Amino acid sequence: MSNSPLPRVTERPAAPKPPRLDTATEQLVERLRSARTANEMAEIVGLKPIKGRSGPKIAY
Repeated sequence: MSNSPLPRVTERPAAPKPPRLDTATEQLVERLRSARTANEMAEIVGLKPIKGRSGPKIAY
């Protein structure tokens, strides 16, 4: 018999699910996501506020 001209059907494994973060990490991520400025982000992670002669800076 001759080979079939149709391509073979292969099963693809299901995509792995991303690991679930614990609740403390999820809350930290949400707080960081809602922060508007670099100083708010610095405060969330426990750093000192960013200061300069011309006021707060944009990035750490």
